[in-house]
Amino acid sequence: MKSIKNNRKILVIEDDAHIRNNVVEFLSLNEFDVVAAENGVQGLISYATFKPDLIICDIMMPEMDGYTFLEELQKRYPLNFTIVIFLTAKNSAADQRKGMYLGADDYIVKPFTFNDLLNAIETRFAKSDLRRESIEKAAEKMKQQSYSTPFHEFNTCLNSILTGSQFLIGNAEKLPLDIETQSILDVIKRSGLRLSRAINNFILSKELESKSYFPFIEDVPVTYIVNNIVSIASNYNRSADLNLSVEGVSIKTDKFLFKRVLDELTENAFKFTQRGDAVIWNISLSTDAISLEIEYPNKFRFNKTKFEQIAAYNQFTVGSQVLEGLGLGLFLSQKIVEVLGFNLQFTEKKSSNISFKIQNSNTESI
Repeated sequence: MKSIKNNRKILVIEDDAHIRNNVVEFLSLNEFDVVAAENGVQGLISYATFKPDLIICDIMMPEMDGYTFLEELQKRYPLNFTIVIFLTAKNSAADQRKGMYLGADDYIVKPFTFNDLLNAIETRFAKSDLRRESIEKAAEKMKQQSYSTPFHEFNTCLNSILTGSQFLIGNAEKLPLDIETQSILDVIKRSGLRLSRAINNFILSKELESKSYFPFIEDVPVTYIVNNIVSIASNYNRSADLNLSVEGVSIKTDKFLFKRVLDELTENAFKFTQRGDAVIWNISLSTDAISLEIEYPNKFRFNKTKFEQIAAYNQFTVGSQVLEGLGLGLFLSQKIVEVLGFNLQFTEKKSSNISFKIQNSNTESI
């Protein structure tokens, strides 16, 4: 007679060797992974290493009875979700209440048939699976709500701050504003943009993690890519340092996600180099292969080890200085590139430069 499979683990604690051996043999035949113990003390030792999904435990045993075993189990492992079924020679309501109070899930009265035992096990596993599924769904729903709702409100407030500060900066001559007030407005605007980017990076990371973001693939012209790169160079007043080499007409990808990666790589290049340092973008797009590589001086001592250690919220340092941001930029770039079917490679050049290259997943690095 076959039962629930999935390699479920059952610990049998019974001092009667005849009953214990028969139960172990029966459960093994029904494809459960079974370990046996003679009393509660041995049961606790077995639990620590075996970590069973379900425990079948006699109540009346020497050294440590079933009630004491369950009390000790709850003390040592307060967050365990192991199912406990008591075996008892009594059919007393008081005994059952005591067991249920301690956390037992079911009772089987001796003598019992193997069908009784198997039905009890299957019923408890089924209920446990439903409970676990319900908890997981509730946790997932809470996780979705926990980041999307409040951060939408944060963005709404930030948009008002950014719009207001931009209006005042743009009308500084008409108001007029003194230099100190203008500098404060600049700080407010920069801080708002930084916070807005951090929030949106956080939201996007959660969407990618939960696989709730689906790329919209379209033809993205190379001019769109070039214009974004040129705009960032202009924002850093580094247009003269930008060296662009472009081949190809377009790329099929998600415009929004691809822009996030290009912005991250380009801004890092200007953020961590100095005026006069060359920032080189080599872009080659064709129907067979794509390659977009940015190269610049390694002023912030980034290396292969740090690239391999990229993870969410892992902020890198330059000397004793922690770089600004949440530590999500490069991590998100890697995840986005994977979602789009490309890969992101890092190389330390012999010229003391470093490069980041986006290319097809099946393309070998040259």
